[in-house]
Amino acid sequence: MKGQKLSAMKYIKNNKRRVAVVAISLCLCLVLTYLTNFMLLSTEETFKVALLDNSEKLQYVRLAGSSIGVDINNPDNDALIREYLDKHRELAENLKKYDGVKDTYYTYILYNRINAAIGHWDVEVPLVEKSQLDELLKHYGAKLCEGRMAENPGELVLDKASMSNTGYKVGDYFDEENCGTAYKIVGILDSESYWGCGILPETDTFNVNNMSIVILSDGSIDDVSKLLEQEGIYVRDTYDSVIDVKHGEADIKREVTDAIATSTELVFAFIIIVLSLALFIVYTTYLRDRHNEWCLYCSIGYSRGEIYRSILRELTFTFGIAILGGALIILVSVLGLDYLMLRPTGLQCKYLYTDTIVEILCSYGLLFGTLQIPVRYALYKIRTIDAIDDELA
Repeated sequence: MKGQKLSAMKYIKNNKRRVAVVAISLCLCLVLTYLTNFMLLSTEETFKVALLDNSEKLQYVRLAGSSIGVDINNPDNDALIREYLDKHRELAENLKKYDGVKDTYYTYILYNRINAAIGHWDVEVPLVEKSQLDELLKHYGAKLCEGRMAENPGELVLDKASMSNTGYKVGDYFDEENCGTAYKIVGILDSESYWGCGILPETDTFNVNNMSIVILSDGSIDDVSKLLEQEGIYVRDTYDSVIDVKHGEADIKREVTDAIATSTELVFAFIIIVLSLALFIVYTTYLRDRHNEWCLYCSIGYSRGEIYRSILRELTFTFGIAILGGALIILVSVLGLDYLMLRPTGLQCKYLYTDTIVEILCSYGLLFGTLQIPVRYALYKIRTIDAIDDELA
């Protein structure tokens, strides 16, 4: 039989069901792994938009009393509270003189909760004077697309994605129970990110913890701490609240990326281990069933090397079909999940995660190599018909 090549395709055509079971198992594992990562990482993509995109245009500063020399541990001391607020107003005015700062407000902030696949993130909704509203909207690049603009105290507008995510409709009241004041949503904004703004209500009873300096920057300020240092204020992350690109990136990494990475790694490892064990058992049985076939090939002159190469071609075809089929299913699935599930709920996603693809392909390469162990053992046990006769004699 020298010079003749065993055809892997003949076996595949004659054993479609058996090959299909292995290919489908590999394909489903690929799809399950990628889609699990896709849904988990949609949380990271959503929170990146909610925090980092906003922080490029608007930064927020709220300092502890001890950072600006005012002891406000006694909330009933009105004089100290007024001094604390005045210090922030003075600081807001002083920050206007720095390059990159277009304007500043010291105002009340609402927090709109954005719910993702895992967890939530609170997005700032500044309330300003009616005369400041147009400037704020123009700076942010947001335009009204439904309803009307806020015109009266206590009215606000939110972007479309936030409205979809929270389930609010025009005419609803924003978080009325927790705010203690009824803030009416009167319009929807077309915005690149989760955001909203409104007009301050006619009240003097604001929660001091929700007052914050809002900095309208030209996009060149990544670290507000450097500006504050020039004012003699050194930010202490444990006590002070600063929302800018630098702190946002740190928050995303610590509270989202690292947490999700642990979850995705555990899910990925679980799926691969279960698949490896199941496939190893199935494939060992599959090889045992083919023992007589290979003995026959060896008896009529095929070498073990040619039989081994034929098995490799079968495995390569099976893995290749599984990967191609899985890629097609993943493409259709991510499009469907985005348009049917994520976008209607105001969530963000990215279709292509190259790191996840590389990890899956590496794990499949490892799995392919691991299967060589039972293959080589099965080839070692091959006996020709003559050898079997001699052993029986």
